[in-house]
Amino acid sequence: MFDLHYDLLTHILIRKNDKRGLKEYFYNVYNSNNITGGIFNLFYMTPEEMKNELNINFEDINIIKNLKDVNKIIKKNSLIPNNIQYIYGIEGLDYLENINDIDILYELGVRSVNIVWNNKNKFAGGAKSNEQGLTKLGEELVEKLIKTNIAIDLSHANEKSFYDILEVCKKYEQYSPIIFASHSNCKSIYNISRNLTDNQIKEIVKLNGVIGLVQVKKLCFNTDTDYSKIYMKHINHIKEITGNVNNIAIATDDMEYYKINCPTYKSSNIFNQKEIKNKIKELLIENNYTNLEINKILNFNFKNNILQRIKKHY
Repeated sequence: MFDLHYDLLTHILIRKNDKRGLKEYFYNVYNSNNITGGIFNLFYMTPEEMKNELNINFEDINIIKNLKDVNKIIKKNSLIPNNIQYIYGIEGLDYLENINDIDILYELGVRSVNIVWNNKNKFAGGAKSNEQGLTKLGEELVEKLIKTNIAIDLSHANEKSFYDILEVCKKYEQYSPIIFASHSNCKSIYNISRNLTDNQIKEIVKLNGVIGLVQVKKLCFNTDTDYSKIYMKHINHIKEITGNVNNIAIATDDMEYYKINCPTYKSSNIFNQKEIKNKIKELLIENNYTNLEINKILNFNFKNNILQRIKKHY
């Protein structure tokens, strides 16, 4: 199974002194019977949130240095098995000092970015900030990302930013821009700012993007209920409005690393990360999805629509 969104690089950065624990984690989660690849992110919030939630000081935040450090840890300790197919992502470009630093990030392996997280930054407005869309500087950034062949992740962008980004993509369609939403669900099922309207979903499909439906309870429904059934409703809904499963993928957005600095953190995941592939597969079988549809959702849609298009330019 491919995981369209997990802040694994942040997990590694926070646990950099726990090599044994990291190796054990990879052994249990990333294997041929569970997660075989995806997009591994470094996750950036505002300075206050980074300090309060992840115990990372503002002066410790430097995207390029952080990514270099993570790369060293991964290689020195052979953390990621050779058969895992993955790309790096940056979630939130608040700390990008210069647009041309995108070239350095590309050389370090970045192939996907969320321009903005929940709050607005100098580039765009996030899901919790509706007064701002894509800024002039944001337009320049989108152009740079398109020409560098870095995929643009639309999750966390507010609706104005979402459509502004698509307009820039249409201006540079000769570069075949890659867009997708790595970890969002359907507003028609649960109407919160982090989820996508039916029209947004259709716009992503028009550009051959994918939607990583995310197994986080608070993005599925806000009540104590059978979340696996609610999660299935989100999958069914996209199939209904698009007529097929060709643009559906899975995102874990697992937040277990929060426990490192917050031992009282209570998991908001629907499925256990160690067995998520089989649990989702069972759910799809129960809902009469064919083997081909299941393989598309778990593997081929991300691989064909995103990974292969990016690798053409390696």
